[in-house]
Amino acid sequence: MRIAILHFHLRPGGVTRVIEMAHDALVAAGHEVLVVSGEPQPEAGRLPVDRVAVAPALGYGVTSSRWEELKEEVEACVRARWADGADVLHLHNHALGKNFALPLAVAAWAKEGERLLLHIHDFAENGRPENYRLLLEQLGGEEGLRAALYPVSSRIAYGLLNKSDLNRMHAAGDCHWLPNPVILPHAQHPVTAGELHAERLIVYPCRGIRRKNIGEALLLASALGAGEKLVLTAPPMTPSDQGLYARWKAVAERLRLPVIFEGQTLLGRSTVDFLVGASLCLTTSVTEGFGMAFLEPWLAGVSLAGRDLPQVTEDFRESGVEFAHLYARCDVPVSDARRQAVEQAIYEAVRHSCESYHVPIKAEMVAAASAAVFAGELADFGRLPEAAQERILEERGMAGVALSAEKPDVVEKNRATIAELYSAEAYAAKLEAAYHGLLEQPASGVDFLDTRALLLGMLDFGNFSALRHGALG
Repeated sequence: MRIAILHFHLRPGGVTRVIEMAHDALVAAGHEVLVVSGEPQPEAGRLPVDRVAVAPALGYGVTSSRWEELKEEVEACVRARWADGADVLHLHNHALGKNFALPLAVAAWAKEGERLLLHIHDFAENGRPENYRLLLEQLGGEEGLRAALYPVSSRIAYGLLNKSDLNRMHAAGDCHWLPNPVILPHAQHPVTAGELHAERLIVYPCRGIRRKNIGEALLLASALGAGEKLVLTAPPMTPSDQGLYARWKAVAERLRLPVIFEGQTLLGRSTVDFLVGASLCLTTSVTEGFGMAFLEPWLAGVSLAGRDLPQVTEDFRESGVEFAHLYARCDVPVSDARRQAVEQAIYEAVRHSCESYHVPIKAEMVAAASAAVFAGELADFGRLPEAAQERILEERGMAGVALSAEKPDVVEKNRATIAELYSAEAYAAKLEAAYHGLLEQPASGVDFLDTRALLLGMLDFGNFSALRHGALG
């Protein structure tokens, strides 16, 4: 098959790594692959130069008025490689609101009968209200969104990272569960605890962005034993996250917590070097798309503890991966006065989310959010606003959560399961199945999903967290 993979850029990171692994596995399986990017590949990029083409109108921030230009540029790139075009166009995050011309070009390709795999890693409707607002402005309001964003036809398939999203998109018809391949590069120089003046390292491999719930990681660190240190591997990149991150660094220093920030920069090592050197890995994240952090530690031979995200981990459990040391809640006591302040912050967060998405606020939404946070006189620490988290941490309100490692035989079982089921070869097989399904279909008429219904389904306050819904109070 001839497959053209489209993305806004090839900068180092999650989607680029997925594209690189897909390229390698598909080529190894005998397919021809062209990657079309909105930007040139960085000098350190891994893709062969002759398999990358640049269509500048595919980059970030391109306005909807340039959709024909984008379409023509992409088609020219593809025809330069294959005179009669590609068999399948495989697009990543076409509806995220990073490029406003792309949804209109996709709608046009759909109407022309092109075979499209629309691969969704993130939704503008799920915790990205600014993206959604810009889509509304660029595409002509809700009617414009409805007429462009999610086309449905016999020659369109959707790829989703988890089965929760798969269920949400069932009305699109041909939907495929496409969990990311999970492949660890070899550690070059594994970190030792002694280098950081510790006996055991608990490693949280993450950038310190808001949804990673750094405050809860510090709470757990406050209960570590003698000789144990928590290492956070990397800082955030965006100014909005950098401010909160600096705040947590100051809290950790003030309270003299056994925490090391930006371990990778400090020692000049890779994430894998820290994974392999860890005694235990930690996650306290409150939301994930795919959930690589729940799988990578096991491949490094290290157990994982921390916060469970059933909407993500249920897929892995069904695959046979065991998570005996993840917790559902990290409950702490809350005074009546603090509860009142938190409830007000919850209301403001729900109101803000509803306003951002142009959805009327309802009392049951606020009640669902409050029920997610509180259980009697206790509150789930990870669902609280940062201000409340900080005050509780300073009072040393200890959580009843112990961090424990898994038995070696379970670690090895998980490692083997992940290495088999989430390999590049397994990923390529899933992609091939999706592509072949498209090749077998005759052209049909095009319809579009009800974007409003999709939005309302994702605006779920029963899984409320202030870190996801914008509450800072």
